[in-house]
Amino acid sequence: MAVEFACAMGHAPGILAWAEAAPAAQKERLYAAFEELRRRLDEARLDVLVLFTAEHWANFFLDHMSAFCIGTAASYSGPIEPWLKIEKREIRGDVPLAQSLLDACYANDLEPSFAHEMQFDHGTMIPLHFLTPDMQLPVVPVLINTLAAPYPSARRCLALGRIVGDVVRQSTKRVGIVATGGMSHDPGERNHGVIDSEFDRRFLAQMSRGDIDSLGQYTSAALSAAGAGAVELLSWIALAGALRTFRGEVLAYEPVKPWATGIGAMAFQ
Repeated sequence: MAVEFACAMGHAPGILAWAEAAPAAQKERLYAAFEELRRRLDEARLDVLVLFTAEHWANFFLDHMSAFCIGTAASYSGPIEPWLKIEKREIRGDVPLAQSLLDACYANDLEPSFAHEMQFDHGTMIPLHFLTPDMQLPVVPVLINTLAAPYPSARRCLALGRIVGDVVRQSTKRVGIVATGGMSHDPGERNHGVIDSEFDRRFLAQMSRGDIDSLGQYTSAALSAAGAGAVELLSWIALAGALRTFRGEVLAYEPVKPWATGIGAMAFQ
């Protein structure tokens, strides 16, 4: 089957944890975009979601940091942050689909790690909160290391995405793919609070026109120049690889100073 639904969206903790700190107009535009994504997801009548996502020391630390990790659990719990203003829930996994993704990666000379146990933090729970508020849709998380250098290259993320997209198209299930994270931000670092809107808008334009060549040329240094957190856009690049040929629609972009993050929301054909 085809990829039945695809989107990309930010996951800054402030979106929920300190929502009222943002200017009301910015918050309303972002929330409206998230609601539109939820509506389109509902129309797609999905069986399962694959998420290209990140985690923030919830499951991994410097004693073991994989470039990619596929969650193969039957269920996941989250969020780990009690202050996130999301009720802690159990979210079902999809073990057969996760195993298919893992097998396909190894068959194509890409060797991600895998986890039979995993907790979700805001990086995954905020998108799920807006897209599937009842948390009834099974998910397969595909974590990309955006915490500790060296990071996987954009080309490697495109390759991961292509494998995931091929598996999804061969599945009999109705599968959606979501990329979470970004955009420019430098959380807790020297430039905390600095947002590079010029960088963000250029990246959104490339995603909008499906410019795979330009996306594959991003280096870790080029992403990090927009803040340490901008490396999370590797998830968006992986989504581009999964879609292969596509056009994107920017539903919202807001540089939200109180949330210290440039936040985008995109839907894809």
